[in-house]
Amino acid sequence: MRLHFLSALKFVSFFGAMLSYSGCIHYSPKPLSHESARASFEKRSLSSLGLSGGALSFEKLSRAVLKSHPDVAVARAAADEAKAALVTAGARPNPTVSFNPTRVTPQEAGLSPWVAGFSLDVPVETAGKRARRLDVAQSSANAAALHVSDAAWQVRSKLRKAWIDLFAAERRAETLRAQLATQGDTVKALETRVSGGESSRPELMQSRLLMNQTRLLVSGAEKSAAEARADVAAAMALPVSQITGVKFDFSAAEKPVGEFSAKKLRAAAFTQRSDILASLADYATAEATLRLEVAKQYPDIHLGPGYEFDQGPNKWSLGLSLTLPVFDRNRGPIAEAEAKRESAAAKFHALEAKVSGEIDRALASYRGALAKLKTADELVAETKKQHDSAEALLKGGEGDRLAVLTAQVERDAAALGHLDAQIEVLQAIAAIEDASQIPLAR
Repeated sequence: MRLHFLSALKFVSFFGAMLSYSGCIHYSPKPLSHESARASFEKRSLSSLGLSGGALSFEKLSRAVLKSHPDVAVARAAADEAKAALVTAGARPNPTVSFNPTRVTPQEAGLSPWVAGFSLDVPVETAGKRARRLDVAQSSANAAALHVSDAAWQVRSKLRKAWIDLFAAERRAETLRAQLATQGDTVKALETRVSGGESSRPELMQSRLLMNQTRLLVSGAEKSAAEARADVAAAMALPVSQITGVKFDFSAAEKPVGEFSAKKLRAAAFTQRSDILASLADYATAEATLRLEVAKQYPDIHLGPGYEFDQGPNKWSLGLSLTLPVFDRNRGPIAEAEAKRESAAAKFHALEAKVSGEIDRALASYRGALAKLKTADELVAETKKQHDSAEALLKGGEGDRLAVLTAQVERDAAALGHLDAQIEVLQAIAAIEDASQIPLAR
């Protein structure tokens, strides 16, 4: 009898150890250091993003950068973490086994000296708690996946702002350089006229002052262009050296624009904007959490089958236990979950109001910018007409070179005003895109 009992004990111990070991997940080291992170960043380039050759448009840049941008990678990692929580939520509680051998002394004649028993504790969850946990985890995973889309949009938004700033700075520097060249010719013409007594020296000094001011503006625009190029690199998570000298395609900035419907934009934003959808997912999480806490007020059942070897006789038992909900019915966590659900609903409604206001403001800014651009178009056309008229008079022998240069300076100034209006339109369109999170065709 003793050998039979000890053999059974060894078998149970060996079987339990093998069962536990066979399901283990082993640790795999994955070190991280400043050196490896820096080396990884320095390896990033336009070619590593799949970009090479030719002028780069905003759409090409945005499509390429979203594949491997660190901010998007962080959001994806959070989404993977939330997805992994589904495994935890769906896990069933393991049964537990206990063994309590006892040796009896002195030993009675004809009886085994051993009293030993095995017992199991098999938990049985009630009220669908496992399903409720899975609902909470699934809602959290949905929200995390939507945050990936929101992170991608934020990356796109930062890149678009830097792209507009770069376009504005480079185009302004180009226009100012043309204006500076015209003002230089004007100063030379005035110097000739002053030497001949046809113009006054104060007029020449005023022209030189304007030329020097324009020279400073050119330097400022070139500085802004360098800063904007660095912002483009930062938005793409690239070293600025990787885009030094790279040509950008700004043709999309020159395309005509149309009108937008506030109703359509609002409807699209409320059904497609990632942060609104994430807020809805957060509410679903709060709802699922409340259902879980309500289910927790019903106690789980523990089944306890057992066996005891009592100095010879074999004794079998079947136990049943549960927590009596006498003092606590989980009312505190239920109240907290209800409050969190109300908070999630309030945040969703506040976000809807915020988005609606952003759309209205962006559209108002866009319409104002369009009106300003129309006025700038008229001024450019008027100054061009005056310049053409001055040139025609000069060719006909009735005008002079200085009048043509003066008209050219006025046309360059109108071109700068037109550029400013054009930039405001681009910024307004960007604001509409951000408010609706819908890329607008241009």
